[in-house]
Amino acid sequence: MESVVNTQIPSTKSHLHGVSVTKDAINNEILKLLKQPLTPSELAKHFHMTREAFSRNYLYPLRNSDKIEKVEGSNYYQLPKKKNTGTSIRKNLFNQSEIFKTENYKTWIENNNSKDISDKHVMFARICLGLYNSKFKIHPDNITKENWKQVIPKMIDALVEVADYELVNGEPHYAMRQTIRGFLQDGLGLKISKKEGINLRISGAKPKSKLSKLHITPEQVEQAKKLLRKSYLEIDWFLKFGVKTWSFVRPSTIYLIELENMDFYDEVVEYVEGADGKKITDEKVIKYAKYKGDEIYSYVRRVCHIEVHENKTDADFDKYILDPDFVEPLEKFYNIRKSQRKKYLFWEDNKTHFTFENYREIVEKKVDTDNKFFRKILFQVGFKKGDFGKKDRVNYAFRHFGIQMWLIATDYDYDLVAIMSHEDTATLKKWYGQRTKENFQRKIKGVTFA
Repeated sequence: MESVVNTQIPSTKSHLHGVSVTKDAINNEILKLLKQPLTPSELAKHFHMTREAFSRNYLYPLRNSDKIEKVEGSNYYQLPKKKNTGTSIRKNLFNQSEIFKTENYKTWIENNNSKDISDKHVMFARICLGLYNSKFKIHPDNITKENWKQVIPKMIDALVEVADYELVNGEPHYAMRQTIRGFLQDGLGLKISKKEGINLRISGAKPKSKLSKLHITPEQVEQAKKLLRKSYLEIDWFLKFGVKTWSFVRPSTIYLIELENMDFYDEVVEYVEGADGKKITDEKVIKYAKYKGDEIYSYVRRVCHIEVHENKTDADFDKYILDPDFVEPLEKFYNIRKSQRKKYLFWEDNKTHFTFENYREIVEKKVDTDNKFFRKILFQVGFKKGDFGKKDRVNYAFRHFGIQMWLIATDYDYDLVAIMSHEDTATLKKWYGQRTKENFQRKIKGVTFA
């Protein structure tokens, strides 16, 4: 029988063909092996390492830097497959198409250089090239001040014919309507009246928000925590759930968070116990209780503060995470990242510079991966298809979750919550902050009329 002493035990050190090598050499070998799909166990065995150590030190870092990818619906990893993404189409259009050199496009570009205008340029180019509906194609310069009222209805008909979303008043979705209006106004120099816009089905009106009451209950949050702890060993998924919920940043912004813009501190919280046993922390109530000589209780909580920059609005906002279930592991994760000399909380490459022009392209794949992952999690805790809109933008639901969570906790203090997310309360109220039915009923419960 083979001696236990001589039995080979998987190592945690970097070895290749029996020789100690650098981490880069191991990474290069992994990339060669993954020309065909392999499991973490198969890879770890090749390098004579434990699966856990191999995944932690090599597999996950390569995946997080997008050098490899997990085969959807399996436990296999492979080299990334090239996909015809919106970004690649955008590059192709700008680099190869003459459409952006047409006279109407030149005028449009000269008259409007806002930061999101390139998306509209690409969308209109796709319309003209027949990439939305091959039945309709047109050269931009063939749209003139004399014929635009005949051309645009045909364009709209072609767009709604292939629409995969719920049509309202027979119009394309908001972004397409705004794009067409932009071309007419800045490319042709036309002034579109409100009536003309409605008649031509390119009105500037935004659709009515159907998600302004969307929220996640405390019970669902606890279910998600248990699920993430039990089924997913990678702590970053658990922490992303917490950071997304509490900070309610836009989906891509989570990858812009820099460690130097985070800090942790202790905070003393004073409270009195209500008749129902709940902690009341309202300053006015505490002050009155002290005046009456009632007993005041207190506890210390750890707080995570994050300053984030939202590229879309080019604005900075302060975010706070108060749940100890998230704060404690997040601080440990933060300290590890600092010791590794990382710059970003969830992004691996320190050299990445998230300019407005490139950050969407850089995080596009990450955001899509997050959306697929959290769709599975949220569906398991009670949400269903359609709860997050026609396209199930689950990743964006966290913005609604966090805003509603803070509004409910502050009894819908719109001014306070707006400081953490918006420059005004109007947008907050219309799109994210409609009172829940339960809160509204509680507020009117004591209202009487003479």
